[in-house]
Amino acid sequence: MDGKKPIKSKNLKILDYKGTLYATFNGSSIWKVDKIAFGLLKMCDGKKTFDQITEEVARKSGLKVEEVRNATKPIFDELTNRKFIEWVD
Repeated sequence: MDGKKPIKSKNLKILDYKGTLYATFNGSSIWKVDKIAFGLLKMCDGKKTFDQITEEVARKSGLKVEEVRNATKPIFDELTNRKFIEWVD
């Protein structure tokens, strides 16, 4: 995450089925996506670093940056592990 910028994977599709969000690449495998992860995923545009995203979330929520960073790091790790996001320079 050091200075790299997360971007949503091009093949990732987010589906809304009766108010529940699901992610899929090809329709054969799906994952339920909670609203917090979805909100972070929408911020992954390849233009902002992880730190910039967490600073923006902290500013909008009124929370401390360090609290947001600690809470969102595992979410970003999971998004990366599932290949929902890629990291670009």
